[in-house]
Amino acid sequence: MSVHDRVTVLPIRTPSLGDTSYLVWDGTSALVVDPQRDIDRFEEPIDRLGLDLSAVLETHVHNDYVSGGPELARRTGARMIVPAAAAPSYRSEPAFHQEPITVGSMTLVPIHTPGHTPEHTSYLLMIDGIEVAVFSGGSLLVGAAGRSDLLGPERAETLSRLQFRSVNRLAALPSDVDLHPTHGQGSFCAAGTGGTTS
Repeated sequence: MSVHDRVTVLPIRTPSLGDTSYLVWDGTSALVVDPQRDIDRFEEPIDRLGLDLSAVLETHVHNDYVSGGPELARRTGARMIVPAAAAPSYRSEPAFHQEPITVGSMTLVPIHTPGHTPEHTSYLLMIDGIEVAVFSGGSLLVGAAGRSDLLGPERAETLSRLQFRSVNRLAALPSDVDLHPTHGQGSFCAAGTGGTTS
């Protein structure tokens, strides 16, 4: 768990898949990034801490697990936010590149980071205009980048070129911005990361 002056980030890991979801809060308002299907793991700390879950965000359409996002949003009344290009069949709000999303005192700036998937979007967390953390999903990982070959060989080269640009876009953020990827060591979507998760 990482704690900043005004925000707390709680990683909720699924070691068997090599993936991590995140519960983030500013004291009262909360959001969840890339929740896995078993949403009780998110509901328990939300209830215990007395948080108001305002938003559930997805960085991309996942290849390695079923998202719990739509169900968590439905059960809590939270906004379900997905990358604009994902166009899911369930009710959601689109996240457009550089159009801020406000959750309590937190601002999330969507950054279109295609490559792992075409619609992939990372979220830069800002407090009072200061860049605090980035939720990079399957784009920039710890010591690696997310795979760009999962949609088949005919799209791999194009996605690899997009991934190169996306990773460099995220790497240009200030060095004190915390990196919180969804995929990590052992993930089907990661290409050879080390043991560090953030």
